[in-house]
Amino acid sequence: MRNLKFIFAIFTLLFIATSCVENPQFKGISNFKIENINREKISFNVDVEAFNPNGYNLKVRKSNFNLYMNDQYVGKAFLLEKYKMKRKTTTLDNVPVEILLEPGIMMKLMKIAMGGTVKLRLEGTLKASAIGIPVKKELDQTRDFDLKDLNINFGQLLGF
Repeated sequence: MRNLKFIFAIFTLLFIATSCVENPQFKGISNFKIENINREKISFNVDVEAFNPNGYNLKVRKSNFNLYMNDQYVGKAFLLEKYKMKRKTTTLDNVPVEILLEPGIMMKLMKIAMGGTVKLRLEGTLKASAIGIPVKKELDQTRDFDLKDLNINFGQLLGF
């Protein structure tokens, strides 16, 4: 009976610890490299810098989000690999992403891309693990990005 109480206490402690998970704080992106682009999807790698304010490591798992640019729905964005964020540290990690594009959005994306600055919004569920226990956090974050900082030659990408 004592073992059962001890196991219950451990699970209760783990549940309380993971329910108090704070969202990582996004710091910025760099090293943006497009792998593939066509009418249906865009695949790229990007280095993401984020601060983990929690007292334990987080493993960000494969997740998906709705992606908006300048309030225009672009499609579903997928994190293709999991990565680890160390506790109370700013982590810089390479993240492969794939975006399944909404039909007919490619021309609108080109217009947005020529604008210079874009308002990017991610909405969805971030899946992670804390102390080995799965955690889901709802995200709805908006950031402004200057596309010039990404050093993308859109003409070369499209064969111009």
